[in-house]
Amino acid sequence: MEWIILGVLGFWLVASALGAVFVRNPVHSILFFLSSVIAISALFLSLGAELLAGLQLIIYAVAIVVFYVLVITTIPWEKVKRFEGIYKKELLFSLPVLSVSLLIMGYMVYRGELAQPVNLVKDNVRDLGKTLFTSYLFPFEVASVILLVAMIGAILLGRKED
Repeated sequence: MEWIILGVLGFWLVASALGAVFVRNPVHSILFFLSSVIAISALFLSLGAELLAGLQLIIYAVAIVVFYVLVITTIPWEKVKRFEGIYKKELLFSLPVLSVSLLIMGYMVYRGELAQPVNLVKDNVRDLGKTLFTSYLFPFEVASVILLVAMIGAILLGRKED
């Protein structure tokens, strides 16, 4: 039964992520992103990580989605319409990077090195926080840099031309 739940939630997550990337309307993209955040939270709940599910909902579903809504409402869409179409240079650059990344992740999954189990005392938030901010600090920093770049890009798109 657990595999069925995992499969349904995984399909929901992948479908929502693809919808967020490929839909043209920015509001629909945010709704698909919110759906994928809820799917990730449900995956955490099904794996017994209630704290991570709650943090996922609080941090992403509330804070970041509100941030995205504010960005979308402040961007003048006439500027964005000029850039519609397929970015050929970016696509040519991203395909090899994506291929190499998928190969590396596939190899790590095959070797079993992608997710090492962490021995934590059940319901010990202090140990979880210590592990997250020592062993897994780099992914948090990468996420903050990505959000900073997105915010700077939104400011540059939204500013008025002189």
